[in-house]
Amino acid sequence: MFRFYFKCTNCSAEFTIETDPQNSDYVVESGATRNFEPWRAEDAKAERQRRKREFEEMGDALKSLENKTLDFKREMDNLATLDELKSLKSRQSAVGFEAMLEDLHCNSC
Repeated sequence: MFRFYFKCTNCSAEFTIETDPQNSDYVVESGATRNFEPWRAEDAKAERQRRKREFEEMGDALKSLENKTLDFKREMDNLATLDELKSLKSRQSAVGFEAMLEDLHCNSC
């Protein structure tokens, strides 16, 4: 761990930051506040959910099977949505720029 001392370029106030290389993070010790980083909250929430799920599945084979089934269903739904998006994109790319302009010109007459 390393501790860094900085001075603000605007007001010359000193602030201290301590690094945490193991977690690729840092802690503001004094003189400043850390900006809110939304991905940290999302990562922490996902980690809590993962731990909760592992704890539930630890002694319950039925719960484990149920979670695997739900994961498979979610994955199949995602693949179906992806297929729909791909087909929509292919239909949209089949219409050329010139054809759209021509259609607009004919409709305005």
